[in-house]
Amino acid sequence: MRYKILIQAFVFGLTAVMLSGCFPDNDMTYDGPLQVEFKPTSDTQRMSNGTSYTANIQLIGPQQSGALTVYFEVDTENSTAVEGEHFELADASSVIPANSSFGSIVINAIEENIDDSRPVLHLRLIDSDDVRAARNYDTLELTLRP
Repeated sequence: MRYKILIQAFVFGLTAVMLSGCFPDNDMTYDGPLQVEFKPTSDTQRMSNGTSYTANIQLIGPQQSGALTVYFEVDTENSTAVEGEHFELADASSVIPANSSFGSIVINAIEENIDDSRPVLHLRLIDSDDVRAARNYDTLELTLRP
């Protein structure tokens, strides 16, 4: 009886070991070029929630040992919001700190000029020598609402 239980345990163990080799390797480590993206790519800023909006930039790839500067521009062709009239930006770049995966851009709305026309701001990340803008995630669409 004891012999039969040992054989069953051995067969079960052997089967488990053999089947474990059939499962795919689920290593999800990204090893492509260093990229950045907006996360999310669209949002709405309601003036009742305040006049400041923080756009998040996410690093795609391993964290860097030094700070990483990310450049962006206003897409004036697709934006109905006008800089200086509907919003203000402090700078045309953002920094992802060392050993971090996130940076941010602060957009300050000019509340008295935001009306029911709901101006839309489009920001676009720009490729640099250090980092590429991820295609399909390189544009932020921000609607400014009263």
